Amino acid sequence: MPSRSYHISGMSLLILLFPFVLPVSGASPDFTNSVIVAPPKLEKLEQKAITVLREEIRKRTGLQLSILTEWPKNQQSVIAVGQTGQMKILADQHLDILEDGQALGKEGFVLSIKENVILAAGNDPRGILYGIGKLLRTLRMKPGSITVPDNINIITYPRYPIRGHQLGYRPKTNAYDAWSPAQFDQYIRELALFGANSIEIIPPRTDDEPTSPYMKLAPIEMLIKQSEIIDSYGMDVWIWYPNMGNDYTRPESIREELHEREDIFRKLKRIDVVFVPGGDPGDLHPDILFTWLGKVADVLNKYHPKAKIWVSPQAFRPTAEWLDTFYRNVNLRYPWFGGGVFGPWVKTPLPEIRKIVDPEIPIRRYPDITHSISCQYPVKDWDLAFAMTM
Repeated sequence: MPSRSYHISGMSLLILLFPFVLPVSGASPDFTNSVIVAPPKLEKLEQKAITVLREEIRKRTGLQLSILTEWPKNQQSVIAVGQTGQMKILADQHLDILEDGQALGKEGFVLSIKENVILAAGNDPRGILYGIGKLLRTLRMKPGSITVPDNINIITYPRYPIRGHQLGYRPKTNAYDAWSPAQFDQYIRELALFGANSIEIIPPRTDDEPTSPYMKLAPIEMLIKQSEIIDSYGMDVWIWYPNMGNDYTRPESIREELHEREDIFRKLKRIDVVFVPGGDPGDLHPDILFTWLGKVADVLNKYHPKAKIWVSPQAFRPTAEWLDTFYRNVNLRYPWFGGGVFGPWVKTPLPEIRKIVDPEIPIRRYPDITHSISCQYPVKDWDLAFAMTM
């Protein structure tokens, strides 16, 4: 099934779903007076998805769509939302887009518009949210009016399992340090509606100034809010956590570093992954690095038992011994280890890493378009004055 991928700042691949579409000619159906039909018992993320649908429609049309748990008796236009299994009970006659035994795929969805019925059915709760995202981009909305283009049938699911963004809240960022929790919420919502399933946040202590005069909240308070927002959309919470300490071998230094991390891990509602760059910043020999990460994992799993640690060989010293030791540790597959990360300043080409690392170990691509010069994806032929000041 065709899809298209884009490199998104600071994290992995955000896949915008470009599905296989079968257009059917005809007049544009009017859904101005439609109702939403959903199963009576919904999971938390399913409820959130329907809330998002209603709120985004209301913002653009002023219309507040009602929710029903049964199919209306009259010929009223319907937007049916739910998991495909649930929809077989509510709207079986509208699921003929799916052939018998056809696999929809994880996080996939069906979007069907036929006469006076819109069906947005996900393979799972995330799939429902992505289906609603595609529906919102398909609807033609203006004040007091909802119409749709020609009838369409879509079946799609993501090609890549990790699709996300790193959203830093620190002075080095040109916008986020002035954002409120509400602005982060809307931004993260829209990333989800376009197919993201992961957001990576950063801790208060990094290679940057600790605060900004534009910040609405202290960094730790915003970190807590970000984790709650990401969780509310059913997305994975990653946290980029560089090693900023001076010594990771002395017991007293280790205790101090672990205390800082425990305080943060304890306060965050959800953490799925901690990503620790091997460098940029940080400069630990791989044997010391992996020993240290084992201690971090013990603290992390006290509060987030299923969370894993991913690691990259970023900005490693240009010696074969460092890289060989790093990949040897990766292939030991520690119980806390989640995967490897290919990011900026990794000296081993990605195809070579895939050959070195055991095939069962996932590798996340970490493309960097947050910098403009002396970086992974520089702006070409940029005016010198702008390059030096921006």
